[in-house]
Amino acid sequence: MLDELDREVFAAGEQIFKVGDAGDCAYLIENGSVEVFAMDQGVERLVSSLGKDEMFGEIALIDHQPRTATVRAAEKTVLVPIRRKLVDGLLEKSDPILRHLMLIILERFRSKQNSSTKPAPSAEVSPEQSIHRISLKGAATQKLSLAHGVTRALMRDEFELYYQPICNLADGNIAGFEALIRWHHPTDGVIPPMDFLWLAEETGLIRELGLWTLERACRDWPTLKQYSDYKSPFVSVNLSPNQLTCESLVDDVTAIIARHNMPATELKLELTETVMVEYPEIALRILDRLVELGSSLALDDYGTGHSGLDHLQRYPVGTLKIDRAFIEPMLGSAQSLEIVRSSIGLAHSLDMNVVAEGVETEAARKKLLELGCDFGQGWHFGRPAALQDLALRYAKT
Repeated sequence: MLDELDREVFAAGEQIFKVGDAGDCAYLIENGSVEVFAMDQGVERLVSSLGKDEMFGEIALIDHQPRTATVRAAEKTVLVPIRRKLVDGLLEKSDPILRHLMLIILERFRSKQNSSTKPAPSAEVSPEQSIHRISLKGAATQKLSLAHGVTRALMRDEFELYYQPICNLADGNIAGFEALIRWHHPTDGVIPPMDFLWLAEETGLIRELGLWTLERACRDWPTLKQYSDYKSPFVSVNLSPNQLTCESLVDDVTAIIARHNMPATELKLELTETVMVEYPEIALRILDRLVELGSSLALDDYGTGHSGLDHLQRYPVGTLKIDRAFIEPMLGSAQSLEIVRSSIGLAHSLDMNVVAEGVETEAARKKLLELGCDFGQGWHFGRPAALQDLALRYAKT
């Protein structure tokens, strides 16, 4: 609840702002009412009345132009101010496409308004504002172009899955593979996932992209499976937070594994803690259904996020993946070594197996094995590769 310092009280007839004043604040009417006056051929005329819970002054607030009307309280009125600093902060965190769209709409509103009435006084746009608008337009254009590119890539089959082996630390044999998406852009070459997955997540394209990844991994699994002698081989596919809030996910997974005659027990789905924090109830319901289907779950990037013990206890996670940020410095950092040691112990106490990411050397493999880690993933065991390249790598002579 806002305190009295967050409100402004105006008596009946008192002016709140006038034509030409700086548009540095919008107002929400908590109690009372206001009247809005505009100049028409030199005469002030009432153009509208606003009451409780309505807002005014927002146009000038957003586009930094002076007031184009005068507003007075029609009775004793209590207003909640919405100041420019707050709005600028919120806009800065918002999507550049939405910000650019908002500015275009405001400019068209101003143009339409001024075409039928005498132009209101306007402040010149500062060089800083011009640079900001140009930068914003560039960011919006770039993002739109990338979004269209992702959509086109799905239609033209420009994506490809690379697979990285996940090996048993005790003997080095392949236990499974993680599916990692790559984009073969027609002009920019191979684009790594970090350069486009964030956009797919923001725009909702990640759902279609995620289903494509799952479909392709299940299709490739019979070939991948022959490279493993592990008793329970698996292929890991990453799920995004956006996918894990979609109730149709379980039905989609069921349909895909049935289409490729794949045992659900050989599909491992990887997720991060983000979805558990932002959408705990929805995530729990969907994850429980995936486990009931027969698939297993892996918690990826453990140690870099929230890493709450309640997540490990509450959610049906079967595998803990320790992030490379702790594995790589482990041999030279007592702190990292202890984090790895305690994480392995915690996972085992909760009946989870453990995968160490970023295993680059034999020394790291030996230390992880000494600590009781189950599996390793990293360049020491093999870099991610396309399916046809794996056939050459693991061809039996």
